[in-house]
Amino acid sequence: MHKQLLLLIVTLTVTSTVVRGQECNKLGVWLWFIEQTGFSSHEQLANNLAALGVQRIYVKVADGRVDTERWPELIDTDLVGAYKDKGLEVWAWSYNYPLNDSLQAEAIYMAAETGYDGFVVDVETEFDGNPLALYNLFFAFKKAIDRAIRDEIAVDTFNLYCTTWGNPRDHNFSIGVINPFVTGFMPQTYVELWSFADLDEITFWVNEGTKEYRELGATRQIHHITTTQEGLMTSANIDEFIAASGPETSLWRIPGGDVSLGIWQDWREVNWEIDFCASTSTTDSQGPRHIVVYPNPSTGLVSIEGLDNYDNVNVTVYDAMGRLSISAPLVPRGSVDLSVLPSGIYQLRLEDDKGILAHKKVVRQ
Repeated sequence: MHKQLLLLIVTLTVTSTVVRGQECNKLGVWLWFIEQTGFSSHEQLANNLAALGVQRIYVKVADGRVDTERWPELIDTDLVGAYKDKGLEVWAWSYNYPLNDSLQAEAIYMAAETGYDGFVVDVETEFDGNPLALYNLFFAFKKAIDRAIRDEIAVDTFNLYCTTWGNPRDHNFSIGVINPFVTGFMPQTYVELWSFADLDEITFWVNEGTKEYRELGATRQIHHITTTQEGLMTSANIDEFIAASGPETSLWRIPGGDVSLGIWQDWREVNWEIDFCASTSTTDSQGPRHIVVYPNPSTGLVSIEGLDNYDNVNVTVYDAMGRLSISAPLVPRGSVDLSVLPSGIYQLRLEDDKGILAHKKVVRQ
């Protein structure tokens, strides 16, 4: 009897831990065309993704205005059911263009009607330097989802996200114009496509991207996407990206077509089942909070953001040779003066009474 009771307790504890982890873990992958993946059905793909531990899939349902002959995924309830039967959230996404805003926005109403759990609007080069076009498009999408909620087709927690450049400032992209209409941003932080050197700075670039979005007016949640299509991102690189980006990180895109099927091996070695509920990182209404150092590069004083919940933080600065350059409490709180140092690359070690909080690389110009 005691053994049975102990087994029951262990089983309940494990089950509770798994469920709790899944509640916090929303790691996802992006699907373009299933015909390119080598899977003959969504049921087969769902089985494979569930076996990995993927929690969410983003399915393309439109390109411009609604066209269900070209994109039958928009109205395919069996497709949605195939993934939900395996425990995955199913989100829809569309690539969008200026003009015909209401005709494009109808996709979100129909996606909610089909049973999708959320929607992502993909806007890129066509909207560079065009804030009015962005306003008109996202106003139309917000109006359409509000109508779906009024018609009781969608619940009021149905999410509308935006995905676009990981470096929006370089594209003269008006993040602040989009912000009032969405509940989240998904920067395309494609470090694999930028340079080999950037693969050594994954956490830095995720944090820099988040900071840039904030500076451009984003107050909503920020969840980065990365690409693994070139085969340069190792499973360790992907794990680092996920740790830096947080529980709604996602990977572009499911292998197949011009993306090698060998990428599946890298994906199999990723820690998809990370329990973000047990993470020590703090969160707020804008999502996971990461420690960010800026400006970087800097000619002098640098600010350190993300330390609100820590006391008695000490910063230690090392040069490229590992030699101690500065060691002092952060004074004023959240900043350190590098103007006394020669130009070069430095490591900042931030720690409190309980241990090391972060290592950050900073360039002194």
